[in-house]
Amino acid sequence: MIKSLIKQNVLRIIISNNSVNSINISMLEEMHKAIDESHLNPLRCIAFSSNMKHFCAGADLKERSKLSNKKTLAFLDLLNDLYFKIQNLKIPTISLINGACLGGGLELALSCDFRIGIMGSSYSFPEASIGIIPGAGGTQRLTRLIGPSKAMKWIFSSIKYTAEDALTDGVIDFKIDHKDSENFLEEFILNILKNAPISIKSAKKSINSAFIDFGFKVERK
Repeated sequence: MIKSLIKQNVLRIIISNNSVNSINISMLEEMHKAIDESHLNPLRCIAFSSNMKHFCAGADLKERSKLSNKKTLAFLDLLNDLYFKIQNLKIPTISLINGACLGGGLELALSCDFRIGIMGSSYSFPEASIGIIPGAGGTQRLTRLIGPSKAMKWIFSSIKYTAEDALTDGVIDFKIDHKDSENFLEEFILNILKNAPISIKSAKKSINSAFIDFGFKVERK
């Protein structure tokens, strides 16, 4: 379900789970494994993408509906642990986003350092429309990225936003045509790789240390 490809010290994690790449337990376990095993290689960057119609449409609600309360909380912890693991990687991380990027899928993208949106992609936190909140870091990472009022607009409205909207609000960093996506990604990564690895790691650690994580505890509660 998760395909990993290493080329020129770059790990590509390609999500290929189901028709909408919804997040289930097996997918989380595979992604944890792919991230854990990344330390076995001298990597400089990790890029997440999808070879399906959509990047990730969020949690698999069919599977979720069959879980007990205890197992649902365990699923949420597994999800949060994965996104913290990605956020805390010492090397740069990128999401290349196609199709729908919703709920937990958008939280995955937000756990990365950069987000590249392909034209036609769409973004949303639909949780408020079904009586929950983005519970895997969405309230925190989105607020850090675009500020409180814009984050509230996105989360309170449950609206599906276009790539143009996401770029305007600062949720994604770039909007590109699908035919240019691989070349753009490669060039973007090469602009990072030409610089000193220790400088990149040190700068990322310093930038991330500017944030206090108390809000994540409030979200989890």
